[in-house]
Amino acid sequence: MTTFGQQYKTAIGVKGGYPYYGSLNIKHFFGSSAGEFRLGGGRYDFFIQGLYEKNFELGSGFEWYWGVGGHLGFWNYGYNNGYNYKGHVYKGKYYDNGVYGGLDAVLGLEYTFEEFPLNVAIDCGPSVNIFPYVQGYFGAAIAARFAIK
Repeated sequence: MTTFGQQYKTAIGVKGGYPYYGSLNIKHFFGSSAGEFRLGGGRYDFFIQGLYEKNFELGSGFEWYWGVGGHLGFWNYGYNNGYNYKGHVYKGKYYDNGVYGGLDAVLGLEYTFEEFPLNVAIDCGPSVNIFPYVQGYFGAAIAARFAIK
């Protein structure tokens, strides 16, 4: 029988990977479902991401989870002596700044320590930008969070 996992109520920490590099991260359970939220960015961009997730126990502190959600971001690459840092060209149109948004899916594994309040997770999944143009990619991330029972 598959059961819903929930070893903590809220976990707060950091998460990083590709394509969303460093971010603040919070995962909070609402009954048997969780919401995971990220706020982060880098030198040229800023983003927010929200995911609806379901956790399932594997035993010994391990759980696996899946989730779906979306993201919204802002970027400004600018110029360096007339050269675009990222070469951000799509179908002949140059994008040096703007807003992007899309949909995300995730599949992951997490472990919550019993001895001290630490939750670590690794996940991966596809993302699709819907605007300003359609572009798909596959990413992965690692999280370390303070777990609150």
